[in-house]
Amino acid sequence: MPSENATERITVTVVDDEPVALDVLTRAARSWNFGCQQAASAEEAVDLLERHPTPVVVTDLRMPGRGGAWLVREIRRRWPHAAVVVVTAGQDTDCASDCLDAGAHHFFLKPVNLDEFHHALQTAHRSSAHERARERNRKRLERLVSRQTNRVRQTFLSAVDSLVRTMEERDAYTAGHSARVRRYSVRTGRAVGLPREQLKQIALVARLHDIGKVGIPESILNKPGPLTHAEDLQVREHPVIGERILTPIIRSQEVLAGIRSHHERLDGSGYPDGLKGEAIPLLARLIAVADCFDALTSRRTYREPQSAAHALQVLRAGAGTIFQAEFVAAFVQTLAMQGPVG
Repeated sequence: MPSENATERITVTVVDDEPVALDVLTRAARSWNFGCQQAASAEEAVDLLERHPTPVVVTDLRMPGRGGAWLVREIRRRWPHAAVVVVTAGQDTDCASDCLDAGAHHFFLKPVNLDEFHHALQTAHRSSAHERARERNRKRLERLVSRQTNRVRQTFLSAVDSLVRTMEERDAYTAGHSARVRRYSVRTGRAVGLPREQLKQIALVARLHDIGKVGIPESILNKPGPLTHAEDLQVREHPVIGERILTPIIRSQEVLAGIRSHHERLDGSGYPDGLKGEAIPLLARLIAVADCFDALTSRRTYREPQSAAHALQVLRAGAGTIFQAEFVAAFVQTLAMQGPVG
């Protein structure tokens, strides 16, 4: 609704099908320095308000057509910050009460007492002004929240980058691995037709899926030989550690679940929770395929990289029992079309 100022004249819409009553109300409002526009029916009032909305509407109840009660509801629906004053004959008090329930601010009876009318206009005018002020404040707060959200997001991204750099400095293998798993996973997600939002989530999960390794001693991460049982148990904690690290800065439960569960397997042989089948989050099921392929084809401190052909054979052998068959097929297809990522 337009804001009031000293030069604005159209501030009140007066609606009444009786010319005399319409004239009296209009003259009175103008005498108190309110600008006015007139309508003789509810339908005409709506057309007028569409062209020239005003912060205050004064309407009779009994009019040809849809009438004042309909007009009150329409105003509350379409111009929620406008104040509505209802004028009614004595026998329409029940209907006037319904109008108040529908959102009218005031009602008074005919014949009109001009002092009451003056008070009603002033009160409605103040009420409308307060509503508009609240709306302006709400929008201002929304803008502030939006700016703060962007700042928080930038802080979040900086924190993520810092964690990734820390992880990469401790484990050179993990650095390239996370980037490659991200590209493989996004390719596979596109191939199975996942929507854009899930592709963004997949990219983030893949980027951070091994972040929990910052909590694993370097002596274990870079051990040149096989791990002991106790050391292996420590390594298996990295999905839980990753989830715990990221929970304060990531709100998406899907992303957190994907990070926690990326080592789960369809047959329940995975970790940390031993989930089976569709109990494993979708993002984790998808990333598990790319994670396994890249782990097998990458150089580790304790072994040489295996061939892509051997890694694909492992994936195909596990399709439907360890890995989701649909994701294995899509991964194999995209690898055949685009080749391994660098």
